[in-house]
Amino acid sequence: MPTHSLARWLFLRALGAVYLVAFVSLWVQIAGLVGSRGILPAATLLDWVRAQAGPERYRLLPTLFWLHPTDGFLSFLCGGGAFLSLLLIAGIAPIPVLVLLWAFYLSLVVAGQDFLGFQWDGLLLETGLLAVFLAPAGLRPRPGAEGPVPLSALWLLRFLLFRLMFTSGAVRVRSGDPLWRGLSALRVHYETQPLPTWIGWLAHQLPAKVHTLSAAVMFVVELVVPFLIFGPRPLRLAACGAMAGLQLLIAATGNYGFFNLLTLVLCLLLLDDQVFPARWRDWMGAPAAAGSWTSWQAWTVAPLALVVAVTRPSRSRARSVGSRAGRGPWSRCTARSSPSGPSTLTASSR
Repeated sequence: MPTHSLARWLFLRALGAVYLVAFVSLWVQIAGLVGSRGILPAATLLDWVRAQAGPERYRLLPTLFWLHPTDGFLSFLCGGGAFLSLLLIAGIAPIPVLVLLWAFYLSLVVAGQDFLGFQWDGLLLETGLLAVFLAPAGLRPRPGAEGPVPLSALWLLRFLLFRLMFTSGAVRVRSGDPLWRGLSALRVHYETQPLPTWIGWLAHQLPAKVHTLSAAVMFVVELVVPFLIFGPRPLRLAACGAMAGLQLLIAATGNYGFFNLLTLVLCLLLLDDQVFPARWRDWMGAPAAAGSWTSWQAWTVAPLALVVAVTRPSRSRARSVGSRAGRGPWSRCTARSSPSGPSTLTASSR
């Protein structure tokens, strides 16, 4: 039975790096976005919700910002999150640190309103919460002395990667856009995406046939390859390579924040310890094998994954809350304040 201790070790530290990027990049602009003199002041939103919802406000807008709605506390959440990210990278108390990271970032997403309602924010929250159940216990878990990787948490994170990739392709097909269905969207994609890079400019100059072939390959990677996650080890490793390659190409041609980086981090969980050099495995020791997961069980999960990905409602929680609140600043400010659900998670993943 393959073990995944090294993959978990790398995943948690890479996740800490993604958290660090998210908190630091937000720290330098949080006051101008939702500070007291910002574009959408978070304190004004909370005051309005307090008057309208009363005690229910804590359930509707779960944020630590209720404790002290000031600009200083916004900076504290960002700075504290950056510090906690460094602790996770160092491997110190991973479980409580992950819980605090999730709570801090959720608080900022709620307070951030329109500015933190993007796909990558929702993906980071879901990944961070599931990582709590994957992390080893202890104040400073030592390599080789950690317990086995929980298969339930491992497969939940793999399923998250499946949903992310599969819905990326499904949302394009279901959109009815003739450019995507005709495989011609990449002819205009590189000049209309967020902040295209110089590599994106070069890609835009490629012949039309190359763009058509690239779109076809992209749909294969997004709609077919994710099912290999639930297959035998060789197919799972092939899926890891294909999906990671697609993310690297996307990141090279456009700027989607930490979205592609976080997807690459999730791809690490498709690896097992045998992929890494022997000296790395020796350094990690010989951890106990996790509980068995038979081939037929894995393949049974695949059709269930498809059903959940296609049928899950896409309406976000914040949008439904805003509609109940009616007219007013809340309905204007919270149109995208909650993390996106899986069906909207990757609507603009390219």
